[in-house]
This record gives sequence, structure tokens and C-alpha cells, in this order.
Amino acid sequence: MTLANLLADPLRVTQDSDTVLEIENRPMRRAAITVGAILLAVAMALAAIADGAIGTGVMVLAVTALIGWMILGETVQLTQLRLDRAADQARLRVTGLKGRTEQKLQLSHLERAEPRTRYGKHASREVVELYLVGPAGGGIGDTRIPMGRADPQDVIRMATLISTWLGRAPTGGRP
Repeated sequence: MTLANLLADPLRVTQDSDTVLEIENRPMRRAAITVGAILLAVAMALAAIADGAIGTGVMVLAVTALIGWMILGETVQLTQLRLDRAADQARLRVTGLKGRTEQKLQLSHLERAEPRTRYGKHASREVVELYLVGPAGGGIGDTRIPMGRADPQDVIRMATLISTWLGRAPTGGRP
């Protein structure tokens, strides 16, 4: 991993043509910060153990392992969305610490991408999520695209990009 990859925008368009649109979400910066915080906590726990506070060090290691695994499970997540007109297919692939899931949708049934705000228990805990929307009769309905804790402006930008691409008429070939 280079410094440029670490500081790069996590949501990026890897391919944009009339027939294929491919978008990736690689939250490398968040993952690197999380791993750095975990390593710092482990170093502090080992220092406590070396200083004779074995119980405190073991407790810090256990809490770090538990909380670190939960946080990494949420932040280390690669999301790939590929819209392919030639195959009439939208493929959503999410790879995380707990495995890989893949979902395929029929592209001709998709109408748009839509950002939606979901509010938590507290008013300040809103999360902007990205959905692919199509008619429910066609078996699509709403499909959420997992983006982790992406910046709301990035989610809105991606929704606009996907909706514009879906509305764009293909030049030649099969729609």
C-alpha cells in the first residue's frame, strides 16, 4: 500500500463507458487508522504486562481484540458494483472479514440509484445509504449497496452517477 492509495478517495469509478459502469468502495484510510489504533492499544497492553500489571494488560488485550474485531468487521469492506448493458446485469460484490457475498440483478429492471437517510436512536446519528431501485413486480424493489460509513457527499455523488448512466442511451449494440 502506497501513501497515494491510503489518501485516495475510497469511492471511485474504475470503469465508465457506454456499456459498463464499475464503481468500487475501498476504505483503506479508515482501515489503516483502525489497525493503527489497535496496534497502539496492543503495545500499551504489552507495556503494562512488562511493567508487572499482568491483569490490566490481559484485560486491555481482551477488550482490544473484541472491540477491534467488531470495528474492523465494519470498516474493512470492499464493495464493487458493476453495471453491464451487454450482459443486462448488475453485479454487487461485497468482500469483508466475514467472507464474500455476491448479488446479481437484471439491469433492465433498474430505474435509478437513490440515496436515503436512515436515522438512528439519536438525531445526530444519521447514515446515508445507497439503494438501487426498480419496479417491485420485476423482482428488484430496493437493493441496498453496503458502503460502510461512507461520506454522505460521496454517496450522493455515486447515486447521481449511477442514475445518469442508467438514463443514458447506449450507442449501438444491445441496450
